[in-house]
Amino acid sequence: MGSTLAVQTLTDEVKSCEPLLVFLVETKADASRIKGIQVKLNYTQGIIVPSDSRSGGLALLWKEGASVSFKSCSNAHIDVVVRESPSSSPWRATGFYDHPDTEKRYISWQLLEVLRNQCKMPWIVFGDFNEITYSHEKMGGPEREGRQMANFRDCLDRCGLFDMGFVGQRFTWCNGRYGDQRTKLRLDRMVANEQWLRLHPEARVHHFSISNSDHCMLVLTLKCSQPKRPMKKRFMFEAMWAREDGCKEIIASAWDPLSCDAGSTIMDKLKRC
Repeated sequence: MGSTLAVQTLTDEVKSCEPLLVFLVETKADASRIKGIQVKLNYTQGIIVPSDSRSGGLALLWKEGASVSFKSCSNAHIDVVVRESPSSSPWRATGFYDHPDTEKRYISWQLLEVLRNQCKMPWIVFGDFNEITYSHEKMGGPEREGRQMANFRDCLDRCGLFDMGFVGQRFTWCNGRYGDQRTKLRLDRMVANEQWLRLHPEARVHHFSISNSDHCMLVLTLKCSQPKRPMKKRFMFEAMWAREDGCKEIIASAWDPLSCDAGSTIMDKLKRC
């Protein structure tokens, strides 16, 4: 959130989807910076956990007038209770950030269990868990230790939380490297207990790529419909494209004078690219 372009991307997405809650993970920003972003988004209510120097940082934001009640927070979570309308049942929402250090990850699992024991209402948890449940949620890089994944699965089981699945791309994080060094993982997810799933049987989680982050954006819809995407804007190069296999070859082919008509203009080549 220290990047002007990242803030603009966030603003476009929020204006398009108009979500009830906006959860930001690893903001790497202090409270004053996030408050400025709140004003820009018109989501002036919320809880901010400032970053520690240039690492971490959380924010859970909502519009003024929304029925959202604060419960607790730490450098790893923000916990609230939501009531969609005066006549609807309240439910609990927790933005979560798992410890990035593998050896300290057990602290995060303990925190999740403590939160579970504090309230028995319908509950959804979303965020960056920094862990996968099974090896098929990873592509490339060294093999994930089985004990790490088992500990995560066991924690979800003890908390009565079920993975909500997703619509869209398979992985939510990429290390931005190429070839044998390239690694993709499904680190970000939404999980919910049985009560919450019964309350929102049509809920769906969608994965969307964004160019200003190594993580993708997760969008939760409570009704069975496609979330709105931003209106079509003028063409701009997306840095994430450079991470895709074959990008270099596509650009080289589009600009190769031997494969283009003699009368091709720069605009023709750009369109072809």
